[in-house]
Amino acid sequence: MSDALRRAAVAGVATAEDADSIALRVQAALGLGGDTLLECIAFEETCLSAVVDGAEIPVLCSIGPLDHVDRLAPGQVLKFALKGLTIIFGENGSGKSGYARAARRLCTSRVPITLQGNVFTPSGVAPTVTFTVRNGEGEPIPHQWVEGSALPDVCTHMTFLDTANARAYLEDKTEILFLPPEVRCLTILGQLYVLAAERCQIAANQLAIAHGVSLGAQFGPNTSVGQLVALLTTETPLARLPAVERLRAAAVWDDTAANQLADVRLRLAKGPAAQARILRRLGEPAKLLADKAVAVMASLGRQQIDRDSELVQRSAEARAAAETFASEQAGRFPIAGTGSETWKQLFLLARKFAAEADVVPDNGAFEIGDPCLLCQRPLDEDARDRMVAFDAYIAGEAAAAVEVTKREIDARIASLKGLNIDTEEHVLQALAEHRSHDEALCAIVDDAAQTLRALLEHRQHLVAHLAGGPAVVTLPNMAPIVALSQAAQDLVLRAEILERDGGADPAAVALEQELRDREALAGCIDIIVARRDGLADRQRYLGCVTALSTRPISLLASSLRGELVTPELRSRIEREISALGLDHVPLRFTEQSASGKSFFEVALDSAGRAKKSTVLSEGEQRALAIACFLADAHVSQSKGAIIVDDPVTSLDHQRIRRVANRFVAEAACGRQVIIFTHNLLFYQEVIRACADRDPQVPALPCMIQQSGAGFGFVSVNDQPWIAKKVRERERSLEAQLSAMPDSVAADGEKSRILAKQFYTDLRETWERAVEEIVLGGVVERFGTDVKTQSLKMVDVDDADYRKIFFAMKRASGRSGHDQPAAKQLDTPDKKQMNSDLLELRGFIATHKKKSLAASERRKEMEQPPKASIA
Repeated sequence: MSDALRRAAVAGVATAEDADSIALRVQAALGLGGDTLLECIAFEETCLSAVVDGAEIPVLCSIGPLDHVDRLAPGQVLKFALKGLTIIFGENGSGKSGYARAARRLCTSRVPITLQGNVFTPSGVAPTVTFTVRNGEGEPIPHQWVEGSALPDVCTHMTFLDTANARAYLEDKTEILFLPPEVRCLTILGQLYVLAAERCQIAANQLAIAHGVSLGAQFGPNTSVGQLVALLTTETPLARLPAVERLRAAAVWDDTAANQLADVRLRLAKGPAAQARILRRLGEPAKLLADKAVAVMASLGRQQIDRDSELVQRSAEARAAAETFASEQAGRFPIAGTGSETWKQLFLLARKFAAEADVVPDNGAFEIGDPCLLCQRPLDEDARDRMVAFDAYIAGEAAAAVEVTKREIDARIASLKGLNIDTEEHVLQALAEHRSHDEALCAIVDDAAQTLRALLEHRQHLVAHLAGGPAVVTLPNMAPIVALSQAAQDLVLRAEILERDGGADPAAVALEQELRDREALAGCIDIIVARRDGLADRQRYLGCVTALSTRPISLLASSLRGELVTPELRSRIEREISALGLDHVPLRFTEQSASGKSFFEVALDSAGRAKKSTVLSEGEQRALAIACFLADAHVSQSKGAIIVDDPVTSLDHQRIRRVANRFVAEAACGRQVIIFTHNLLFYQEVIRACADRDPQVPALPCMIQQSGAGFGFVSVNDQPWIAKKVRERERSLEAQLSAMPDSVAADGEKSRILAKQFYTDLRETWERAVEEIVLGGVVERFGTDVKTQSLKMVDVDDADYRKIFFAMKRASGRSGHDQPAAKQLDTPDKKQMNSDLLELRGFIATHKKKSLAASERRKEMEQPPKASIA
């Protein structure tokens, strides 16, 4: 136990190797495994891996290149801020989700996934992720991970949240992943105990199969040998199993015992009763075996074979009808597999979920507006018709006929497998005395044993036929069984005739039985001892399973968790719930342990059990999940990176701002925060929160884009055009001019396209300049405030209006508007474009000075006028 605790503390994760080692040591402690001495190293407090300091927490520097992941472009590297916050913007279909999935696969995720390659052009090559991690102030260390291999340890302290992981916090109790070393050690110990117990249970089950078969009636129930052998069953506990020495002592057979048996048999043979007893001893077991064989033939005969063939035929016809219907379904619907057995099971489970969720009752029809069973969007008319068609197919006669014949075949197979047919070995062992009685009876027993072997094979053929194999044509020859039954009846009849002539000495009979069983035991003592040892080992393995119970671990983990985790976790969840505006929802915190693991749940504080998904709105559910995620990520003072993918789905603008502030606050505390999003409002709120924080939080904007060359092109320290300020847009325009080749013909198509793009961006920059420079940002797009304090900088006169009007007019005339053919505007050259850009820059510089002057002038209005003094 101490060695197991040490392994759990040192490894930090439950491994198959440690589970095997623990199982071997528990087995050795309970007498299994021979005399081999297995080293056990005692647990010490220093074995616990302490929480690492902030400087030692791994920081994710970059992800990429990604090879054979989705359809992402090769050679791209997505970098992350080492201090502060990284926000990655990507529109739908840009490849953003591919990078988010790669990050989710590397770090701790409640809902595991498997990376996939390009499903449109499969290559058979496993997806590969290259990434770099830095510890403290050291240099970034490159790593490469291939799908299917063990996850990298350097990313285990990083945690991930997306829609799937958010759902895990809402559906049921949630395991606490980041725990103090003491509780984490017990959690891993519980997992190791479960794995080790599974190994011991498998060994016990195998021994039960090998030694659980009944020994039969070859030993008398009242002899000392018979009573010893009767204890060799799986029901006998280890303490009551006879010792090997006792079995071997009961099996001692020597000349003295042989002479004694011969003498008593001679004495018994002197009277008719003795002969009758011998004949009855021979006849009754043989009659019992023959009667059993004859009884099972009712289920194995020609009449039943014909019924089986008819049942198989009906099953084939029903399945063919169902497959015809299924092929019709495949032709009616977009997905080729519609109508298949796998599809059918999926639909039945979804239908069951709909009934449990009170969406559509079991016998109810779908209606327009009902939520879809899978995506939960309202059904339109076409979708409703498909659902009705699916219901009709599932409940149709073809599917029902397949199910009926399947149940009949399963019942018939179960009936066949349940037949009690003696094996050839059992017959030869049970009738061993018959084979030594005379040659004729020996031949009858041998033939009957072979017939029973054929009968067992015949049963297997019948089972195989029902499972889809070839039909059974021939029947085993039952004549040897009939001959054995007739011989047994003759022996019993002869015994009855002899018994009417006199009785036998009970003491002599008992002695003869005792000696006969001793002689039989001596002939098979090694087999009996092996059975005894196997049953004893089975009991020891079951003792190992009991010793590996996780209940004490769970109790101790609960105690430690209640002291080290629960108070802080409950308090932090309450704070997070308040910070995200969920105070109005009655909630309660619960926690428990199972198999050494620690779980918590934030449930509705309702009178009865109510599902959060049926009470809370989508936005409230998402906010609650984020609250639990942030609280959970703080257990045991964990400071690993937080990575989130589109966390504000279904949230209104107020909660979007709250969520943005919370993630920025995490980054302000020194934690690495990485956010993937396609929500431009959330993107702007995160950038604003970073700027508003005091001190400000460094923010690294990145973009993932799609182009004609593919998906997943990365731009580091870049942001979407619509989010760029005037200054960044000026740089972008300047970069466009610099990239224009001088050799492009002024009247050519390429020149027209470049000029159109330039003036489109120039026009939008003038618009943003009006919002940001002229109006001082009083009202901003994607903003939720009206900044009245900024009005002091607004000073617009006719000259400003004229400048903006004509500059916008020129830019609009050469951008996205269709021009009349008669207008014939010349394509501007590079010099003209540069001149128009300089005009914008000049206006901005002049107006900034003008705004500052207006601001200074209006500051005096904010103060009362100075009083005159003498």
